[in-house]
Amino acid sequence: RRRTTPRHKQRASATMLRAVSASAAAGRRGLSAWSPAVQRLVGNAADGAGDFAGLLSIESHDTSRATSPSSGPSASAVLLVGPSHAIAVAPASPVGMSRRMYCASAPRSDDAKGGGDGAAAPADPTKEVKQNAGAGLANPERGIYSVNSDLTEEEIEALLDSELAAMEEAAKAKEYSDWKPGQRKRPLQMSYRLSDFEAEFSGQQTWTLRDKRCGALGIKVGMMPVWDRWGERHPCTVLYLDSNVVVRNKTSDGPDGYDAVVVGAGERKAKNVNRATLAAFDQFNVGEKPPYVVREFRVTTTDAMPEPGSRIHAGHFVAGQNVDISGISKGKGFQGAMKRHGFGGMPATHGTSKSHRALGSTGQCQDPGKVFKGKKMAGRMGTDRVTVQNLRVVKIDRGRNLLFVKGAIPGNKGSFVEIRDAVKKPLWGTAHIDGGEERTFPPLPTGEYEEGIDGSGEAGHEIMMPLASVDPFAPSEEEAA
Repeated sequence: RRRTTPRHKQRASATMLRAVSASAAAGRRGLSAWSPAVQRLVGNAADGAGDFAGLLSIESHDTSRATSPSSGPSASAVLLVGPSHAIAVAPASPVGMSRRMYCASAPRSDDAKGGGDGAAAPADPTKEVKQNAGAGLANPERGIYSVNSDLTEEEIEALLDSELAAMEEAAKAKEYSDWKPGQRKRPLQMSYRLSDFEAEFSGQQTWTLRDKRCGALGIKVGMMPVWDRWGERHPCTVLYLDSNVVVRNKTSDGPDGYDAVVVGAGERKAKNVNRATLAAFDQFNVGEKPPYVVREFRVTTTDAMPEPGSRIHAGHFVAGQNVDISGISKGKGFQGAMKRHGFGGMPATHGTSKSHRALGSTGQCQDPGKVFKGKKMAGRMGTDRVTVQNLRVVKIDRGRNLLFVKGAIPGNKGSFVEIRDAVKKPLWGTAHIDGGEERTFPPLPTGEYEEGIDGSGEAGHEIMMPLASVDPFAPSEEEAA
């Protein structure tokens, strides 16, 4: 059975040939004075008739030759790239040629590989060039062939290496070395806000959605309502930041290989901590008051790394910002499929007997003859790590280290939860946070500590989120009319 080249490979080869057509045309201009073998070799590569995938014309300008009017054109090199070989042709004279083979095996067509109809492999397009070279091989072991050329092997190597180095430098110049995910790569061209252009020309850095800083650990106290000055009620969960201390910092340059901040919270008796853990705490100078829980927060910049031993208070967050809170959900025990997965259950009447809350079918017949893994069935419910996103910080109590977060969070009362800046809608640089649009960055590495305020245990140091300028309960113009 005859095998043909797949359509997608033909299209890919045609696309590559079209992409290098300009370079092929540039290389074809100087082929008139070359040997017939080289003309056919380069012409097949340019036209796509041969087994070569592309042609690249490179010109090397020699300043020493350019000073003399009779020196002639500058030296040029043509690089032929094939599926299994690459040939470099660098003429120093009208009929001179140098060639380097990276792979001496000639490419085979799909018909020859299949062997269905016994078709012979196509002729090697470089066979005539090899025959013309004859005994002119300067160094066959190195794979460099030179025919009627005054270029030495060292000059050929230097020419090819210099051109390849120039190509690598040009490719590296197109890269964005200082770019970070979430930032703009190219200069700003159009925007609806003048402030965007001002920030662009001033070189002001922005806090993107990909940037991360250190979080905090809080204890879930419970829920309570909070009323603002408009009289609007906000159901809030109260979180207590209990003795948050930075245990250590991990850097990508160190043995850990990534940037992170290790934070400990709470306190436990030293006699209840095993010796190995206590020795690790002593290494980081927190052995006198061992933390109850230790968690790690990934960061994207060293500016977001507080010094080890520093405290994290409620001022680490900004009133009005959004946070993501992670915790262990409440345990419900062994529950049925209706409560655990929200199944609809079986019919209540029409002959259903004692199967009203059954989950229904769990599989098929003899094929496959089993219940697939992951089937939603009855089982233990709860005690899973759950993350609730975009919860707004309604109020901050810096004196008592309390956060009033709008909405419910996972976990029992008294359990620790992880508090991070929201990754989707942090609201930096908007009018919804304390500080307004001018605050484009969160407090780095943490909020400023003020003696007698942060962690003092006294009330009266509360910061409320910015409120709307219009009364939310005021009737609209249509309703008033």
